Amino acid sequence: MSCVQKCLFCFRSLSRIWVSGPGLGLLTGFFAILVLMVTMTLVGLGRMDMMQKRLDSIVSNHMEKIMLVTRMRVAARERTLSLHRMVLLGDLFERDHEWTQFNNNASNFTDARLKLLSLSMTQQEQEILDRQNDSTQRVVPLQERAAGLTLDGKISEARKLLVGRVVPLQEAVLEQLDLLSATQEKAAKRASENTLASYERTRSWMVVMTASAIGLSLMIAIVVVRRTSKIDKKLRHEKERAQVTLYSIGDGVITTDSQGRVESLNYAAEILTGWKHGDALGVDITEVFNIVHDSNYESEPNLVRNALEKGEVVTISNDVVLKTRGGEDHAIEATAAPILSTEAQSAGAVLVFHDVTEMRALSRELGYQACHDVLTGLYNRREFEQRLTNAIEHARNNDTQHALCYIDLDMFKVVNDTCGHAAGDELLRQVSMILKNKVRKQDILARLGGDEFGMLLEACDLGAAQCISEDIRQSIRNFRFIWEDKSFELGVSIGVVAVTPASGNISDLFRAADIACYAAKDRGRNRIHVFYPDDRTLKQRQGEINWVKKINNALEAGLFCLHAQEIRPLDPVNNLGHQYELLIRMMGEGGKLIPPMSFLPAAERYNLMPLLDKWVIRQAFSIISECNRTQGFNIDCFNINLSGQSLSEKDLLPFIAEEFNKSQISPDHVCFEITETAAIANMTRASLLIKSLKDIGCRFALDDFGSGLSSFGYLKNLSVDYVKIDGTFVRDIATDAADLAMVKSINQVSHIMGIKTIAEYVETDAIYRQVTDIGIDYAQGMYIAAPKLLEPAKLVVLSG
Repeated sequence: MSCVQKCLFCFRSLSRIWVSGPGLGLLTGFFAILVLMVTMTLVGLGRMDMMQKRLDSIVSNHMEKIMLVTRMRVAARERTLSLHRMVLLGDLFERDHEWTQFNNNASNFTDARLKLLSLSMTQQEQEILDRQNDSTQRVVPLQERAAGLTLDGKISEARKLLVGRVVPLQEAVLEQLDLLSATQEKAAKRASENTLASYERTRSWMVVMTASAIGLSLMIAIVVVRRTSKIDKKLRHEKERAQVTLYSIGDGVITTDSQGRVESLNYAAEILTGWKHGDALGVDITEVFNIVHDSNYESEPNLVRNALEKGEVVTISNDVVLKTRGGEDHAIEATAAPILSTEAQSAGAVLVFHDVTEMRALSRELGYQACHDVLTGLYNRREFEQRLTNAIEHARNNDTQHALCYIDLDMFKVVNDTCGHAAGDELLRQVSMILKNKVRKQDILARLGGDEFGMLLEACDLGAAQCISEDIRQSIRNFRFIWEDKSFELGVSIGVVAVTPASGNISDLFRAADIACYAAKDRGRNRIHVFYPDDRTLKQRQGEINWVKKINNALEAGLFCLHAQEIRPLDPVNNLGHQYELLIRMMGEGGKLIPPMSFLPAAERYNLMPLLDKWVIRQAFSIISECNRTQGFNIDCFNINLSGQSLSEKDLLPFIAEEFNKSQISPDHVCFEITETAAIANMTRASLLIKSLKDIGCRFALDDFGSGLSSFGYLKNLSVDYVKIDGTFVRDIATDAADLAMVKSINQVSHIMGIKTIAEYVETDAIYRQVTDIGIDYAQGMYIAAPKLLEPAKLVVLSG
């Protein structure tokens, strides 16, 4: 007979006995109690089953959240480390491997976050995740930009971006993930505590009710005990799973009681602190987690105590070092959060920390490289400009004076060209050491680029600055640079300018110092020149520098144009063709033409002539080519001037050949002009260039012949087609017998050598008749024709 059947049998017997008389009330009461017990038992069992499912859900959801957040954090941190390694690695294959890792970590991060979003989240967790997403969206483009700069070889820009913006933003992402982990821990613990408390109340209630019931209550109690035992077993299993997960994560985790005594620590915490789990139990957290400041080793505040007192999450991440039990140091970042009981009372704290030694070392290395020159170890230009900006502000706020010195080595190019770049680098290192030994501790010394150095002398007037500069000049002068079997004597040109409350901005000061330095070079090099606003030489230099800017702007904005001046043949019987000399002009405001002598001196001084010469060649070839395609013309030749600076350019000949190939014009339509002085100064280069271009059909003219008082013997070494007689002789031949004799002599010798002659500066009818009588082949000047704007549509007009 079953227990239920026995209970029903007893119930029937009692009913029969107590159905009449006083037993009826007891029977009714027993029946009511039995119904109540059955009802309460069923309700209790249902609630216990619901609690079990809820607990399973909480544990499963919590474990999955922890794993996903941990994956996100590891992926984010590894992504930044890959970016750091990409910046530092020099090998392209290793950098490409890091680029692949960089992208894989991004995929892992995104995958983990999408899975995390699919789980049930509290409002606080969702808010933290949204803030993390905002931080991630700000840092990802910067990371990809830094990676792109690195792959493009722009390491300096990548380092600047990485240190200045990527690392701080990435730290914000990691902080949000740490906060999310701590929040999830709190939420899961609170939910577990609530579930366990509810379970305890239900079990107590069931014990009381089953104790008051006979038979059926005992049977229900056995069922309840069995199910309770099963739940306990599951709880222990889930707890073990949580402990294994905690043990395997990379961050150190320590939990304490409300007094700050250690209750547990995971494997990562054991490794980082040097404390074993058994040794650390019950020990005050400050002994196990001993943190000091990185710079002075002073103890840092108790992080766990702060979290317990404030009742909120506390984070520390700047310049903190964890001293291990074995005496080792680890740079760390840490977060402490209070653990609250169901009554919102502090039940302890959880401390999470991780090792950032490698990342902090990389950050410091990048910070150093961002403001120092790699070759010399001096400050770089960027840092020097920042210090100079601060000095300008200090001078204005405190009515003080500093001094800026611009230092340029005089013989660096000779060493570099003679012995190679390795010698040049060594020279710069040795000169840097000399400069370091000559400046004061408070002064700023930087390599600005190439062989140029900057020196900022703080709280220093011009007199003291001149003394320091003179000491440097003498030291460099007395220094001998030895490389292999060669010895070099050096010099420096130094420009000095005062930094006062009246000084302009940093560009004004650099410009003044540069002008003063070049003034020192103009006066013979190895000198010091002090900038004064009323210095006439410096004003002239300032004007030339302004023209340099205008020239560069004109090249960019297309403000240059070509004019053509006729070179007319004087002997029509010999059927000499018309020629035109191409002349460069600059357009100013309102389209007004700027004469060449306004900007060409500055172009020559600052080595801009090769750019202008190439522009003229490219523009002339393009116009001639376009006219050939559209209308044709009968002009015999166009004369294009080449400066002495262009003759020294190694790429001039390949450039001209390439332009001929692009334009497809005939070389016999082009005559290049070089001045007599430029040809003599670059005789070897000039001879090679003339021969190479004449081989393909070009012609050559020797311009301003006679101005350099050269020997006619030079004409034997220069295979030119024309000699342009210098205008200083031509303009007075109608009144000056000596000039007339000189012109006749040049014409006669040139004709004997088979060279045609061109008379420049033919300004009057008398000069025109005189050069015609002498037998000169061509005439050029305002009497013949004024220069006209050269355009494709006007070539036919010119040729007609």
